Amino acid sequence: MHRFQKEISSCIDCKKCWHVCPVNIVTEGNRFTPQGKIRSLAKIIAGEELTQDEMDNIYLSTRCGACDDVCPVSIPIIDIIQYERELLAQQGKEPAKTTAISRNIIERNSPGGMDPAARFDWVTDDLEIAESSDIAYMTGCWIAYSQPDISRSTIRLLNHAGIKPMLLKEEKCCGLFLIDNGHLEEAAKHAKKFVNYIESLGVKKVIASCPGCYLVIGQEYPKLYRELNFEVELSLNVFKDLINDGTLRPTKLDYTVAVRDACPLRKSKNVPRDILLSMDVTIKELFDGKHICCGGPAGLKPNFPDIAAEIAMLSVNDHKKNADMLISYCPFCMHHIGGVCTSKGEELNMKDVSMLLAESILGK
Repeated sequence: MHRFQKEISSCIDCKKCWHVCPVNIVTEGNRFTPQGKIRSLAKIIAGEELTQDEMDNIYLSTRCGACDDVCPVSIPIIDIIQYERELLAQQGKEPAKTTAISRNIIERNSPGGMDPAARFDWVTDDLEIAESSDIAYMTGCWIAYSQPDISRSTIRLLNHAGIKPMLLKEEKCCGLFLIDNGHLEEAAKHAKKFVNYIESLGVKKVIASCPGCYLVIGQEYPKLYRELNFEVELSLNVFKDLINDGTLRPTKLDYTVAVRDACPLRKSKNVPRDILLSMDVTIKELFDGKHICCGGPAGLKPNFPDIAAEIAMLSVNDHKKNADMLISYCPFCMHHIGGVCTSKGEELNMKDVSMLLAESILGK
């Protein structure tokens, strides 16, 4: 019996995963269902050739977890997809773009292979940043290179609360893409280097704005390497605590917003909503409260840009029915959806929660 054979054989063919998968929603013919993805594992283990649709289906996944959430027999679908990708990488069959992005992370510390010297170009003179502190701020690749207003808003709010964090001058990509695509040995080496570096600074807490960075460092690194000697906290959790104790005092903003939830935090959606409610912002739920990924992560965007764009437009079109602004707390959602709208000439009013909170407390 191969790994996951028992779990896969427990499938009751209910097709619930079909209806929540964003890829299946935007493609015709039920060619790329989560159920179909996991049924290819036996062929991959046997080294058999997959059809083009079967091969594409393995990588037509953001590993958002929506399929896992609805599976009535608790099949770990996204774990199986990760394992399939691990095997295909070992067999030299993964997509060339996936290999290239993995190399970028390992060699240049960002998925896009961006200039490491430009990682902190977002820093402006008004930001109070310590040379050394118990608290460090983890910028994250997508914020550093694509969404710098998130980091600026975050530091300004922390400064307003009397917190002066340091930066991780040798910051690395968290490595989520490596994990999503089964490059676990490389991810483990990457985690070891980054953890050892952070601990060498004497940092007691790392604050991350990116949900991916937050969960990878805090939850995946201990599995890949060892328990950490520092705490990892999401910036939104910090803001909520500072609002609750009266340190941060939001003022009313007259906005009606739809919230673009981050897949890694889809089961703890209350925190961003609590922050928005502290500003008296009116919230309209996307998709009647159902969760649908933005369509970008885990290699879907680079390998299948047209499908990724169609998924992104689901959020754009749905929010315009009831809200005047799309609110995010994931920098990759911001990067992906913003890029798709720019390419299509589509108007988009989208902000991160931290940017809206900074506007409420500090003014525009």
